[in-house]
Amino acid sequence: MSSSHIDALPCYDKQLDEPARRAAAQALIEAELRQTAQVAEDDPRLPVDVEVFAKSAELADLLEGYPSKPIRGIDPSKYAPPNVDEAADIEELKEAERRGRIGEAHMAVRLDNINLQSTYGPNAWLVRNYQLNSQLTELQATLTGLKDEVTEVNRSRRVYQEEAGSHLSKLETRWQRLVGSTVQLEMACMAMEGEVRGLRNKEDELRAEVEQLEAAQ
Repeated sequence: MSSSHIDALPCYDKQLDEPARRAAAQALIEAELRQTAQVAEDDPRLPVDVEVFAKSAELADLLEGYPSKPIRGIDPSKYAPPNVDEAADIEELKEAERRGRIGEAHMAVRLDNINLQSTYGPNAWLVRNYQLNSQLTELQATLTGLKDEVTEVNRSRRVYQEEAGSHLSKLETRWQRLVGSTVQLEMACMAMEGEVRGLRNKEDELRAEVEQLEAAQ
């Protein structure tokens, strides 16, 4: 702990327990905060926001406004088989066939994706969970270390302030005793000076009487 100038010992001084002093200290803190420059959210000194779980454009579109607004449901009409009237012409039939082939191809791709996910998804999920657990364990260890450092700093600060406060209290008590002794000494000196003046006056009176007696003889 540094031995530099200290103008407050919050762990030892009890003046802040008084409401008036606490209010004055709080007013000083608020005045200092008003004068402190505010840091903007886009300040380059701040770390860049990291999106842990990135969203695709489609998912972001579905979650737009959430949670203040309900999530919009998926439009199933995109994947419904085309309906054709019996009186449809050749162009409508071709369009229905095209849409049917597109839907069939889309469902085939979805089935392939589901099969791939069933084959490789669990392992990828377990690996990712393991990575996240490792990161979580590391962050928790770092947090625990920082908390221990903060606790040690606070403990050292408290011990230092209590020792310094006790030393200051002893010095203050000694100073008060010395001041009291000095005052008593000054009072004793003043009393002795008064006695000396009285004795000198008495001496002068006795000398005057002796001179009168000698003159009378």
